[in-house]
Amino acid sequence: MDPRRNHRSRVTGAGATPTSSTTSSSVPDKLVGADDDPLIPTSAAIDQVFHEGRATWTRFVRLAESLSPQAFPAGFGDPSIMLKDVPALPDKLPRRGCLIGRPLWYIPDPEHEDDARNQRLDLQYAQGVRQYFLLSFPNPIECRVSSRPPPSGSRPWTGQRALSLLTMCWSYILSVRLLELQGRNVVYSPHSLLPTTANAFRPKPCDVVVDFSGASPSRKLVRWLCAILSPKLGWSAGGGGFPPWAAFCSGEACFVVVSADGPAAFSPNEPPPNSAEATELLIELCGLYGLLGPGAGPRDKPSEIPPPTAAFLAALALPFYRDVKLIPQFPVPSLGRCSMDSATTELPRIRQYAADLRYYMTLSIHSRSVGSVIWSIFWQPHIESNLVSPWPILESGNLEQLAKVFAFRRPRVASWWLGIFLLGDATMLDRIARYLETLEERWGFGSMATPNPAVAAWTGSPQSLLDDESAHPYKDSEELVSRTDLLRHRYNFSLQDDASINSPWRPFGYIAKELIELDLWPWLERGHVRKYVHWVWWIKKGKHTLPSAQLGFRRDTGKFAADVPDRLDKVPVNHPTGHDNDIKLEPSKKSTLRMIHFCMEDVSGDRDMSILAIPGVTAHPWLKYWRGLE
Repeated sequence: MDPRRNHRSRVTGAGATPTSSTTSSSVPDKLVGADDDPLIPTSAAIDQVFHEGRATWTRFVRLAESLSPQAFPAGFGDPSIMLKDVPALPDKLPRRGCLIGRPLWYIPDPEHEDDARNQRLDLQYAQGVRQYFLLSFPNPIECRVSSRPPPSGSRPWTGQRALSLLTMCWSYILSVRLLELQGRNVVYSPHSLLPTTANAFRPKPCDVVVDFSGASPSRKLVRWLCAILSPKLGWSAGGGGFPPWAAFCSGEACFVVVSADGPAAFSPNEPPPNSAEATELLIELCGLYGLLGPGAGPRDKPSEIPPPTAAFLAALALPFYRDVKLIPQFPVPSLGRCSMDSATTELPRIRQYAADLRYYMTLSIHSRSVGSVIWSIFWQPHIESNLVSPWPILESGNLEQLAKVFAFRRPRVASWWLGIFLLGDATMLDRIARYLETLEERWGFGSMATPNPAVAAWTGSPQSLLDDESAHPYKDSEELVSRTDLLRHRYNFSLQDDASINSPWRPFGYIAKELIELDLWPWLERGHVRKYVHWVWWIKKGKHTLPSAQLGFRRDTGKFAADVPDRLDKVPVNHPTGHDNDIKLEPSKKSTLRMIHFCMEDVSGDRDMSILAIPGVTAHPWLKYWRGLE
């Protein structure tokens, strides 16, 4: 699929193909409804999910198509919508290795709530899964700048103007901010470019020219750009290693900086800018090239994404690209000659991004957290695990339009998708298709879609059945208990188990309360409650490791856009009738087997097939050769 082609998005079934193209060899791979089967859904249920899903995604596609080519949905242009309770990185970081943190949860004890509050150690608070944040890598990220011009007649959208140039600026700002927190110094390296004068410059076909000959840039700006646009990293830090965002642009296209003075004005011992100074140089560059406007506009109206904001989102996605082995690929910048920009609406936004960097960096630095966020774009709260397959998907080669579709559905999640799409590796489209057909993005690597309840609390975007905040008390001993609620209660007793419930989809069916372990009854009768309290960093100081609690962006700053909608409701379809698609079995089968695996584990961690309470399931064809029963 060529991402440069202007395909329209269309909705199809998950892994679906027209019936006329199937062969007998594909029949065992199809999801076919069955009546009175303990695991396989009925044909009516499959049809209902398929048609409601198609109607739901079609609505988002039409909303995306209704926007002007340069516009995005209202409120989407503010990256801070993703932050809610994201903790800041500590103000002092170790110089090497990794940073460790874990969430603190509050789970009130229904039998001893008052007594627990009077105890010195309140057992109603429980720590969650420990997570590791790598602070250094042996090599910077290599990006490519295409030497090919865009297809004839195509017009890059506003956010892509000077994308490679501005992303390298933000890459430096993020990297140096981390180094400042580590107490490490930055120096210019011998790899920096040397500027040339307009009189001496003779352009080559693959040159990308940053021309200051008709303007008056500061000497510091020219020197800085020569470092960050070098085909090898033009700066380095003492102590070795590179921050997660450190990047450089290589490939056939090469940057050339043209200035009035050439290299004569460079001082050999001049220090590179710190993160605050680099932010002001970025603003100066945007002003010189007219990149500050148009502004993001009012929150309640569709607006364009300004180039500095688009590049900021792209830079935040760089560590994710590194981790999943993607290569950032930028289009040729359309810079032209300098044209002064007097727009001021973007200046406070850019400075605010820089002021809030420690919050953005926490999420950006942890690729598995980003993975749990982005793949939740396809999660639907009310879809049961055996009906994942017929939930339709999108086919699109137009990354910009796909980002708009995602932005209408889940804006906080789509901000990360936009950054990923802006980095330009079309392999991501193949991984989306593979994930929706197999629940894995890459063969042999597992999936980064494992839900993370702490990250869901950070961002304000639920990812799985575990993030359901409804209580659902079961006071009657004769009452049937939803397996979804049962798993949510059991999860509260395994908060530090990183292998617990790694599927977002809700289990189907109910279980008699008398078959559930008695230890859970007080919680079932009170109703489910689990609240995120805060995040705790564990920082080594000398011979001791000390906790540092972080309340998160909302409580630290008093800022958060609470009115950003998550449109997770399905479009209802009355009396659906059949469909002409073959629906792959694998997503439903795989998610159902995961559900069975988790439903076999009781509150103490012991596994017992009898507590599953699904008659005849052990002889079911879906469990043939499955080792989860062992």
